[in-house]
Amino acid sequence: MKKEKNHLAIKTAALSKDFGSFKAVKNVNLQVEKTEIYALIGPNGAGKTTLIKMLVGLLLPTVGQIEIGGIDILKSSEAAKAKIGYVSDDPIAYPFLTGEEFIILTARLRGMTKEMIFEKLELLKKVFPIGEIFSQPMVTYSRGNREKIAFLSALIASPEILIIDEPIVGLDPQSIEIFGRELKRFAQNEGTVFFATHILPFAQKYATKAAIINQGEIVWEEKINPLTNLTEVYKKIIEIPK
Repeated sequence: MKKEKNHLAIKTAALSKDFGSFKAVKNVNLQVEKTEIYALIGPNGAGKTTLIKMLVGLLLPTVGQIEIGGIDILKSSEAAKAKIGYVSDDPIAYPFLTGEEFIILTARLRGMTKEMIFEKLELLKKVFPIGEIFSQPMVTYSRGNREKIAFLSALIASPEILIIDEPIVGLDPQSIEIFGRELKRFAQNEGTVFFATHILPFAQKYATKAAIINQGEIVWEEKINPLTNLTEVYKKIIEIPK
């Protein structure tokens, strides 16, 4: 039986982005199903960040279509963005706020009431063992702690879809395990995760589906199963300098 259209969390059609004569993303056709953990893998400069910025509405495509939860983001931007929790590859735009203030600001911008915010905030504070840093200015944070706060701020409004660019850069091994566990928990609670990474073991362990992007094009895509070896697949497709 053919699946209905609404089983898709993210859909793109002929999605492309040019910067002058440079083609950063070329004819990308994604179908990310609800509750998937989808890893976009590729080397630096492959087009991962450009693609993600189009998915979250920060960049307009040169051509193509984007649907988020069945909503055309180019026609109904605010409705589509309301479904997304986004973590950029350079998290935190307000360095002189504390971590707690930043999360609260994010929640208020999402329209959450004070009661909702503080109830959810108490739960989020238990995710990572970083209690003391919540009251410190983010300008003092390590890259890893900025990443954690950005992740928690993306979760606070209970989005349907998490879109994360390079999620574990700067994290210690314990925090990577926690991060992966939370992605799985999010998907088990009917959420969808789309993340870009060049760290193959993390994608291998936590993704349910993966794609390789190279020079702006999706060159491989497959569901992850116990027999999938992403490192070997990647080596066959991407030429790695010796």
